[in-house]
Amino acid sequence: MRVQIVTPDASFFDGEADSTVLPGWDGEMGVLPGHAPLIARLGHGVARVQAKGGQQVRIAVYGGFVKIQADLVTVLAGGAAKAPEAPDEAAARKALEAARKRLDEVRAQGKAGAAQLPEAEEGVRRAQTFLRLVARASA
Repeated sequence: MRVQIVTPDASFFDGEADSTVLPGWDGEMGVLPGHAPLIARLGHGVARVQAKGGQQVRIAVYGGFVKIQADLVTVLAGGAAKAPEAPDEAAARKALEAARKRLDEVRAQGKAGAAQLPEAEEGVRRAQTFLRLVARASA
């Protein structure tokens, strides 16, 4: 089956795969060739694509949708990231701490920070997801 993982800015994977596991809104979903047609909402998590030839590709997906039809899986993600060549778990943890600090600052502003709250919450979710990606890549 062919798997495509794209964002508005870039293509993160486009190739043949034996299977893929995606972060569904309500939990992970596995997809094998011949899967029933489906459109589903994705949450934040790590997509795992078992590419032809045995290579596993891991991509942090920051929400979006998946469309499955025949032998084509198309992920339209709101954002995505690949693990760096040299994963730095300490840097990812620092980024998460900074995102949490920013969220606390926005919450402390009360009504004055209400407009910034969704962006700050999204920053924490993305940092958590990227940390999971990096932590598994360095293990």
